[in-house]
Amino acid sequence: MKAGALRHSGLKSLLLAGTVIGGAVSPVAVFAQAGAQQGQTTDTASQASANDIVVTARRTAERLSDVPVSVAAISGEQLQERRILSDSDLQSATPGLTIRQTNSSNQISYSLRGQSVDAFSFAAPAVLNYVNEFNAQSTSSSAFFDLQSIQVLKGPQGTLFGRNATGGAVLYETQKPTEDFGGYLRVSYGNYDNKLVEGAINVPGETIAGRVAMQYQKRDGYQRNLLLGTRNGSLDNFSVRPTIQIKLGDLTNTTVYQYSFSGGVSAGLRASNYYGNSSSSGVAGDPNNNSVNGQPVSNNLNYGLPSATLYPDGIASSLDGGAAFAQFGFSGLPSFMEAQKNYGFYDIFNNQTGRHRARQHMVTNTTTYQLDGGVQIKNVFGFNRSRSRDHTDVDGTPFEPLNIGLGGGTGPNNPGNPNIGGPSAEGYTYMQQQLSDELQVSGESGRVKYIAGLYYFKGKDFQRMFLDFAPDYGPALGDNLGYQLKEYTNRTESKGAYAQVTYALTDSLNFTAGGRYTWEKSIYIPTDRVPGSYDPFQDDFNTSLGITGGTLKASKPSWQVSLDYKVTPDLMFYAVHRGSWRTGGFNGTASSTDANGNPIANSFKPETTYDFEVGAKYNGDLGGMRTTFNIALYDQYIKNVIRSVYLGTAAVSGNVEAARVTGFEADASIRPANWLQLGATLAYTNARYTKNTAVVGSNVVLFGPYGDTPKWTGSAFAKVEQDLADGSTVSLRGDLYSQNRFYYSNAAATILPGTDIAGYTLIDLRAEWSNVAGSGVGLSAYAKNLTNEKYNVGGFALGAVNAINAVLPGLPRMYGIELNYKF
Repeated sequence: MKAGALRHSGLKSLLLAGTVIGGAVSPVAVFAQAGAQQGQTTDTASQASANDIVVTARRTAERLSDVPVSVAAISGEQLQERRILSDSDLQSATPGLTIRQTNSSNQISYSLRGQSVDAFSFAAPAVLNYVNEFNAQSTSSSAFFDLQSIQVLKGPQGTLFGRNATGGAVLYETQKPTEDFGGYLRVSYGNYDNKLVEGAINVPGETIAGRVAMQYQKRDGYQRNLLLGTRNGSLDNFSVRPTIQIKLGDLTNTTVYQYSFSGGVSAGLRASNYYGNSSSSGVAGDPNNNSVNGQPVSNNLNYGLPSATLYPDGIASSLDGGAAFAQFGFSGLPSFMEAQKNYGFYDIFNNQTGRHRARQHMVTNTTTYQLDGGVQIKNVFGFNRSRSRDHTDVDGTPFEPLNIGLGGGTGPNNPGNPNIGGPSAEGYTYMQQQLSDELQVSGESGRVKYIAGLYYFKGKDFQRMFLDFAPDYGPALGDNLGYQLKEYTNRTESKGAYAQVTYALTDSLNFTAGGRYTWEKSIYIPTDRVPGSYDPFQDDFNTSLGITGGTLKASKPSWQVSLDYKVTPDLMFYAVHRGSWRTGGFNGTASSTDANGNPIANSFKPETTYDFEVGAKYNGDLGGMRTTFNIALYDQYIKNVIRSVYLGTAAVSGNVEAARVTGFEADASIRPANWLQLGATLAYTNARYTKNTAVVGSNVVLFGPYGDTPKWTGSAFAKVEQDLADGSTVSLRGDLYSQNRFYYSNAAATILPGTDIAGYTLIDLRAEWSNVAGSGVGLSAYAKNLTNEKYNVGGFALGAVNAINAVLPGLPRMYGIELNYKF
């Protein structure tokens, strides 16, 4: 029997036991330097011992064990040790975090405590990313290099950090110039011709200091696209980041610029089931089966493109290039689903190349000025612009019920089908731009610590997506079933004012209260082209319906109150209550109708939430062994949950009435001996819709179960290390990550049955010999997914559009060697 068949029945007891002996989020080296670079509370940072974790979850440098909220922190050294190179790798290092992957390996979002953003919903993220305290969003998977730390804040945010969020925030802090000349070089090579070069050089100075870091990675694809004769899952990425820091007395100004190019071919989807025909490969019954108390609530949830009807067995000979399908053993959708079982897990039949191209320019500037009396003035400015173009097969089949991208072209490696996957296919274009500025004042007086500020954000999201319906139909079938152009811009403006005060009631008991008020505005602008300026389309589909745009405004408070009590200097208990929201907006890919039946823009209302959390944190010695543990229990309530579902021929957004998420997160680590460290994490997330009815566009849809939220996730690790006489150190680390079954749609119990993903377990190993003979040179060997587990990480639920659902495979076993040099 395969090991995976047994692992999940024992996952809960195994990892519960593991939390007693250790934690995968172990102490990180973000010490006095972190406090100095934040320009706040440097005394706290300088007093931190080598066993303390210093974080900036409350916009000031504090020991993790003193922060009354749930935070996971990972240092730059740990990122390298665990070979965490991008967003998808971060999931295994953070309890309760899910990296949601939808239609490709570059279509990702973060999910914390059940809060996420649906692909193509065009809603504000429920979990926001911050680079050097600037909210930066991009259109590609991120590259992690030369980072000081990554911190994951869980639960509703908004009182202190940038924009409002209902799920959490992920804080990336880049490495700043240090006082010593130096740097590092890291070179690695692995299977799939995986080449990685990374390095940084630091130039100190009393007034002006600088640092330049870069990373380049290129890797071949691990998926075989048998239809086009190509490979998917390849990488071709380059990033460079210069930093300049100026110090003039009590003023410090730090400017960081980053340019990133992301190329290669995204991992492709693999069709998992279809609806319509009775087949062992399909799902029996009609998924469009909404009802309340047995009565239908909608009569127009029909497939926009019923693939089982459009592509019955035997139709291949009538399709453009379909005669080539015979060599693979299928002639229509039903026989394809059967034939696919005879091929490998990483074999796909995508009719789009999967080509991905993205560029990002980002600037952050942080200025701090220290006044007398411990008062600090700080300004954080940021600008980010990213643009991507993707050629994505959205159904994971060789057929084209829904094709994204204008034009066909030629498939040079598939002469039997000259109309698929060609270089002239336009693909899907997406652009994001953000600009923000935040001015804050903070300080400490007696028993009072305070922070207050003003925040301004301006964003623009543009998308261009051409939809071609059944373009593989030959002349005998009518060439295609139609087409639409979806091209529009969403503009967002946010203004906020906030303040938070912590008062020490006693030397051991602190009370914190904070509040924020935010004003949000969303503007939807469909493209209206001058006639004749673009052939054959003059404007986007909604414009052709007479929709001219729309504006939404909202203003609401966010808040936080907490109590924390130090039982001993090493042990703290806390309780916190928070409330926040995320703004409503528009989804320009779809339309709705008003009471009179007139077409209007598809819009959704703001999502609101509040929660209660209690927890404990310990950082000290137990029986002479250095030990840390953190545990948090929470109960969160959400109203007007922003969701999208794919209906007709588009993603349509709306609000589910209410949801509730309860759970706990725990992590711990222990050193039984100087040469041994053990650890584990465990997260339980019980997310459910308490009122699951939603008006989505002009349809009523029942949602549930909760998507992209495994109920159980956990990890464990062991590390042994030994110092040698020549000043070097040898170490061996093993990591295990496991999660149980989850759904990749939010309507698996109603209109989208069969949209679930089995649980899986991954094992990683790394052996390292560092500072060889005191030279600064290190050698290591690594293996990710050691057992070559075949698992899926996400999916695209288009069952109510083209009657096909598809899943995205996770990475196979990756292994290699690495050389690094620190100077």
